[in-house]
Amino acid sequence: MRIAVNGNDKSQSSDLVSSLDRGLLYGHTAFETIAVVNSKPRLLVQHLDRLSSAAASLSIPLNEDKLRTELDRFCTNIEQGCIRITISIGSGGRGYQSPEKPQALRILSEHAYPEYPTSYRASGVHLGVSEVRLAHQPLLAGIKHGNRIEQIIARQQWHGDWQEALLLDYSDRVIEATSANVFIVKDELIFTPELNQCGVEGVMRNHILELATELGFKTKLVSLSLDEVLTADEVFLSNSLIGIWPVARCQDRDFKNSPVAQTLLKRLILDEVIPHN
Repeated sequence: MRIAVNGNDKSQSSDLVSSLDRGLLYGHTAFETIAVVNSKPRLLVQHLDRLSSAAASLSIPLNEDKLRTELDRFCTNIEQGCIRITISIGSGGRGYQSPEKPQALRILSEHAYPEYPTSYRASGVHLGVSEVRLAHQPLLAGIKHGNRIEQIIARQQWHGDWQEALLLDYSDRVIEATSANVFIVKDELIFTPELNQCGVEGVMRNHILELATELGFKTKLVSLSLDEVLTADEVFLSNSLIGIWPVARCQDRDFKNSPVAQTLLKRLILDEVIPHN
């Protein structure tokens, strides 16, 4: 694994950040995970826009020019992989009080592209329903911040035959999956949950909404119930690494076909937004 902190390459065993870093102590970070193919980060503008917005919301200073320069150098010679950008507010302050003049950290790390069975894209995945409920916090809704403990607990509770799990809020609305956004198709209309109270506004989610419109599909952001998921014509998941996974089964409901999901997936591959395999 390669790691760079503020543009300086580090070995995995090096002392990378201070033990007093507020990202470590309090999760005061924002992050992005980006697919890289042939040294080119995919959907980079969208990822950096979301990161910039998150950093501003969390009062983390972000030098975008330096970050772009570091990214260009860091992604050189990555044939196929993924990188994580983590922006921490750094050390200082006292208790919950942030430092008066934050010295933020830009942390880049390179990772192997995750290998999943080809059947996940071709024939779909088994989607569970988590017992974990997402709390409402409009100030953080949509942001990919460092406090992921709800998702961590949900992932620990997966059943052995699940490939993903739905997360609902305390109003029993479907919000997202553990690490993906959720779409349903009903009568050729594409719906995805509103994320104004909680959840992550995925870069791939927004790209799919734009792509679907381009391809002639109608889309709508809605308050989505579990029953509406289970009675949909299709259900599919998305994130920046998997692209799209059709759902083959959720609880006792089998989904036989996924023509809309497959149409969108083929276009993502054709546009080289995600690797073919």
